[in-house]
Amino acid sequence: MELAGGRNNGYDKDENLRNISDGRNGRNYIYVGIAFTIFAVLTIAHLATMLSGSFPLFNGLDRITDQLPFYENAQNRAEFEGYSGRDIILVCCSWGEELADGELTYFMGEHLIDEDANDNRDVIDRTSIEAVTKAIEEWDSKLEGLRFTETPTRRGADVEIYFRVGQNEKAGITNNYYDYYGFVTKSYVQISKGAFGFAFSGNQLEQIAKHEIGHVLGLGHANFDGNLMAAQVNRGSGSVSGCEVDAVYTANDWWFGKLSGSQPLYIRQPTTDYIECR
Repeated sequence: MELAGGRNNGYDKDENLRNISDGRNGRNYIYVGIAFTIFAVLTIAHLATMLSGSFPLFNGLDRITDQLPFYENAQNRAEFEGYSGRDIILVCCSWGEELADGELTYFMGEHLIDEDANDNRDVIDRTSIEAVTKAIEEWDSKLEGLRFTETPTRRGADVEIYFRVGQNEKAGITNNYYDYYGFVTKSYVQISKGAFGFAFSGNQLEQIAKHEIGHVLGLGHANFDGNLMAAQVNRGSGSVSGCEVDAVYTANDWWFGKLSGSQPLYIRQPTTDYIECR
């Protein structure tokens, strides 16, 4: 009896150990299931956001290359330290293989982004569309070896352009997205219809669009007034000058230099972080 009881006690202990192990395994499966569910929900939400035409303005991986206020701030002053006495345009970055065919495609959103009303679906007015079209046409006419082509949908577009309304303190914002090697792979542009309670005219919208496209093409700000890339709209110029063109060529030197036969046939980053305007 005692031996039998001993065997039974041993069996019960083994069974208890299996129950504990099974319980732990069960909890592990639950944790894995919860983690998978959260991942699936986030993935679906991200896909839904991309398909709906909205996008986040900033996260830890984003690099905002443009903030175009009407006022001086510490950021704009800090980025020009070391360039005193020289008129320069900063060079930020280069496009990668998307530029290898000499074309950048762009999509223009049909509806306003209203920061005060999530369900706003107002259609973009003709004046705004014409302003962006003229801005792109001028860049097209000034750059040799690169053309912009409009696409009817955002799928596959290199550049997406939207207009926004609401309590804006920035005339325009450009978000450049980068690959692992630091080359631009995608640009999102938002142009405000107005700022500080004042609506922009068609000419002002065109100037802002040209400025933002400069950022798309790898330019930073200029440290002097009277230049398209000046950090304030009211201090800038409404036309693309030879200095902006040279800056774009410098930023994307691997492509434009290749066209002239002066550069090797491989993608590389800009060799300088500014160009001096004389």
